[in-house]
Amino acid sequence: MKIELVARKHWTGKVLAVFAYEDGKPPLGLEKSEAESIAAGCTAQNFKGAYKKTALVSAEDRLFVVTGLGKRKDFELDRARVASAKALKLAEDKGVESLGLLIPDNKDVRGDLAEFASAAIEGAVLGSYRFDKYKKPKEDDTKPVAGLTCVFANTKNLSAAMRRSCAKAEVLCAAVSFTRDLGNEPSVVKPPEKLAQIAEGLAQEGRINVKVMHKPELKKLGMNGILAVGAGSHNHPCLVRLTYTPKVRPKKTICLVGKGITFDSGGISIKPSQGMEAMKDDMAGAASVLGIFHYLGKVDIPVLVHGLVPLAENMPGGGAQRPGDIIRHYGGKTSEVISTDAEGRLILADALAYGSELKPNLMIDIATLTGACVVALGDEYSALLGTDDDTIRKLISLGLKQGEFFWQLPLPERYKSHIKSNVADMKNVGKPQNAGTIAGGLFLKEFVAEGVPWVHIDIAGPAYTKDGWDYAPAGATGVPVRTIAALLHSM
Repeated sequence: MKIELVARKHWTGKVLAVFAYEDGKPPLGLEKSEAESIAAGCTAQNFKGAYKKTALVSAEDRLFVVTGLGKRKDFELDRARVASAKALKLAEDKGVESLGLLIPDNKDVRGDLAEFASAAIEGAVLGSYRFDKYKKPKEDDTKPVAGLTCVFANTKNLSAAMRRSCAKAEVLCAAVSFTRDLGNEPSVVKPPEKLAQIAEGLAQEGRINVKVMHKPELKKLGMNGILAVGAGSHNHPCLVRLTYTPKVRPKKTICLVGKGITFDSGGISIKPSQGMEAMKDDMAGAASVLGIFHYLGKVDIPVLVHGLVPLAENMPGGGAQRPGDIIRHYGGKTSEVISTDAEGRLILADALAYGSELKPNLMIDIATLTGACVVALGDEYSALLGTDDDTIRKLISLGLKQGEFFWQLPLPERYKSHIKSNVADMKNVGKPQNAGTIAGGLFLKEFVAEGVPWVHIDIAGPAYTKDGWDYAPAGATGVPVRTIAALLHSM
């Protein structure tokens, strides 16, 4: 989608989307004659500006898409995204090729206008996302809106700072779309080595360095968790290390780790067939880390960022690991494999131990780790567990502004007994149907070095949606790329 920013007096389009509060007043940013005509048209359709509602009104030789923000007192930034996405969807259904989006004046917006405009762009772009490369087009298919023009009611607001903010929103949307594409691709086209090649494509001289550790090097390093999980597949596992170096002296060092199971059959502990097709997205954590580096390739952040992406395909082949096997992970700790379907933590264990040696100020791992997380929090919330409560609180707060939702779960020491093994340092599952997400977090914690602040994000619920959300069509969602980007900017 092509995006432009213009002043209202220079815009000559025919279809304009406008925001409206549910307060009895005309839509925002309009001239007086327009406002009166459109308000009358809305009244005739019984449209009052309710959140997630839209109306189509003809006035002043133009077509206006009026999109509701709900009650002014209830406004939060994500409503701008949702309202923008709803407007774009209505325009798309009506066959509109180019849509203007009226950005109101400061006085009409609660909060920062640049944030409002950026959120509106995000909602429109992310809501228009499609993964249809494998579908044959049909004549009656709705076509996406090709161009979006942000039309500024007050020319003074179209400043250099506003342009930078909106440009950053475009870059962020591109990163989220990249992440969604990776998740939506079938597993057959993204085995570990292929995904590693995609990661290598993110390299930029002097900015992003990418190194891939293949099977021989994994053996030499003792990355036996990654090797064990990938042993049942003819697609060899690997570990990708990415490093973003800022132009200035970095304030902090962050290490992001993403679970990259390119397909999860469950291994010998095979999953039921129903729903297994969604296991192509069991590399959503890896996709998120790669999405962040896609973003870092276009922006400047004064933080040194390491990315570790362990990649393996969990299959029940003749060489597959077995329940009862014991793995000696990178760094020397051992785990007893009770279930080969609890494989994500086995590859993350190696990566976390390796990442600890980079001595980051903060380490975050992102993983579709446990079905128990979906039972506990549903399909829209990610669980946060870890040793850095300040970062956890920050992620929750930033997530609300991004429309990505997080909830903290505890990591009680008394539950360590759940993963106690008689033959190894720990086992890879806890008690049946008992605090499964916490058990997974406690397992991972054992591989994070003392003194390294760490947060685990379990995205098992929101990484993939069957029904679609307001600006996330059915499929991979790209959660939590936008929140992690916001965190990096805040450091």
